[in-house]
Amino acid sequence: MPSGRRILSRIQSNSYNSSSKGGNGSHTEDRDTNMVPLAQMAVLPKHCHLPEIPSDPNMSFEAMLYFFGVIAMGLQYINLYRTVWWLPHSHANYALNFYLIDVYLVLFLCILMSRRIVWCFVQEVYGSRSSKSVLFWVVQFLKGALLGSIALGLVYTAYMVVANHSALYCLFLSCPVITYVFLFGPSIKPLYHRCLVWPTSVCDRPRHKKEEEEVILFHNCVLTPDVIRSEVEYFKLDFNNRIKQVLFNSLLTAYYMTFVPLCFAQTHLNNPKTGCILICKKNTLYYDTWWVGQHVVVTWLSAFLMLIVHYLPPKYLDLLHRTALHLGRWQKVEGRHAHVPYNAWSELTVWPPGALVKHVKGLFKAEGINVTAEPGNGMHGRFFFLFHQPMRVVNWLLILTWLLVGYQFFCLIQSTEWNHIVCIALVLFCNYYTLFKLLRDRIILAKAYKEELSEDDR
Repeated sequence: MPSGRRILSRIQSNSYNSSSKGGNGSHTEDRDTNMVPLAQMAVLPKHCHLPEIPSDPNMSFEAMLYFFGVIAMGLQYINLYRTVWWLPHSHANYALNFYLIDVYLVLFLCILMSRRIVWCFVQEVYGSRSSKSVLFWVVQFLKGALLGSIALGLVYTAYMVVANHSALYCLFLSCPVITYVFLFGPSIKPLYHRCLVWPTSVCDRPRHKKEEEEVILFHNCVLTPDVIRSEVEYFKLDFNNRIKQVLFNSLLTAYYMTFVPLCFAQTHLNNPKTGCILICKKNTLYYDTWWVGQHVVVTWLSAFLMLIVHYLPPKYLDLLHRTALHLGRWQKVEGRHAHVPYNAWSELTVWPPGALVKHVKGLFKAEGINVTAEPGNGMHGRFFFLFHQPMRVVNWLLILTWLLVGYQFFCLIQSTEWNHIVCIALVLFCNYYTLFKLLRDRIILAKAYKEELSEDDR
């Protein structure tokens, strides 16, 4: 770990300066009874160096997330339309009643959920940086053809779904709009803007701007309070946007890939004379409600963990941890302390640990290596709580992943039906990869932060 620099920071009140010069009478002495000088050394926090931990590129991750959603949808259709074809008197010749599945709905959902991987391909694949190259224009033509075919396929399949089903069923397809407005408001930038849709790159120090002016996050290791608070505000907005993207996209995957097939589940009868598919009102489709509902929840949790591990990589968490060390926290001192010596809080001062300051919201005590936070600011307190311990977020995610994997493994042992076994095994296999990445990150971070954590324990 690099050694930290020590910078002198004189912490004292204006009233002490005036009284040290001789004072102006008894009125000043009475007013400054509880004001004491506090001159200490503000220590620049020591930051450990993290090794390069490999992470999935956006294109690879979007491909994995898309195929996970397609697999989850296929498993839900297995839960709905499975047969007992092995029985001697069974009329089914296949494992599924394929004629009950609405092909246009399946195609519509697959095309709709491919929007992220298609847009990622459009934004990140160039072929060549030079516009004079033939490969550059070939890739641009392929992008245009891909976007056009996706748009036409989406419109056609949506029309066929609306034509084959009632308007009430089609309302289920627009329900995620409410969730989007609740999370992001009326703006549409979170749907296409590269810095909002995918996580921004992180580096240890500022870099020169590249030709494409890529946005890169970095930490300013300074002892300037207003710079630190501005950095905390920016990182807070970035972190909130990442959490919103994780929540929205995980809910979208679970809703369209596992819940919408339930909404459109109905029995159909194939008419051999006309070749049409008619709704059969006499028959009823029976399925295990608990199992299909559980599959929706497990799919959402699995997609949530996949997304949050990608959006909160170790480098990004280390960036927030470094900022939290500079921010510190104020703990409110309860009760009456009329004769306790304190200082008037100043927004331009870096306060050492243990300092007592008087603020309009009360009396506060400094906690941390040095404190630049605003007393009584709830956002500063939450930011410090989440990130001042470097392993906190990773530990929480690891516990949640272990609980999900343990529950799925328990259900796998208890399952006897073939569709249950296939359903759990495939989703469990996807969660193993998320568990592997979290365990790898946890082991590397524990070794990197070993010295820092040992100092905190002392």
